[in-house]
Amino acid sequence: MNTRVQRSLTLKSMVAFFAITLLSLALFLAIQFSYLLDQRKQDYLDQLSNAVVQIQKPLTDSLLSSDLNEAKRLLVSLKTSGIMGKAIVTVDNATVMNLSFATPKPIPEWAEYIVGIPVEMTVPLYAYGNVVLQAKPQGYLTLQVDSNRVYRFALNTLALMTTTYLLLVLIIAIAMTWCVSRMIVRPLRKIAIELQTNESVNQVAVSSYHHDDELGLLAKGYNRQRKQQNSD
Repeated sequence: MNTRVQRSLTLKSMVAFFAITLLSLALFLAIQFSYLLDQRKQDYLDQLSNAVVQIQKPLTDSLLSSDLNEAKRLLVSLKTSGIMGKAIVTVDNATVMNLSFATPKPIPEWAEYIVGIPVEMTVPLYAYGNVVLQAKPQGYLTLQVDSNRVYRFALNTLALMTTTYLLLVLIIAIAMTWCVSRMIVRPLRKIAIELQTNESVNQVAVSSYHHDDELGLLAKGYNRQRKQQNSD
């Protein structure tokens, strides 16, 4: 007679569930990390965009009059934002001015690729009163966010995400260990002790919770065999 197992307690199912849960958590945290990083970079760019509006026209005028000292003063004023890394002014594809506002520190190439460094924006510089969209700009201003600041934020966020992931893994592992002990190990230990203690066990009893799983099938099979032996 074939007895169907209604509810499985196999470790394979638990391991598969554990693996899927960990993979889902890792994917969720990766998406969350990407979102937080993109949001922070966008905040930096918005700050630079708001700051550059104030100097865009004066900077264009200083370039038209070839007053590089005034152009440098205007660019240095952007340093007060606290996130400036570099300012580059180009005219006719030639670099007119290249100012660094942050101490450069080595950043691994893989981090630059993953994090998306440098974070920069390029603003065209049009002559005053020139509102024709097809007009050629007098030059371009490229502003870069301090790469060290972006890199540190990415590392801190990644460390927080990793710590959260490891903590969740620990909690899930403890929960699974408790479930395995509660659902499988304890009932099996009880059956094993009962069989070792009593020389003749005619019937193995399991709780009603296990009546339709592998432990219940094992108990039913043993009880059936003992009943047949006693009848013979």
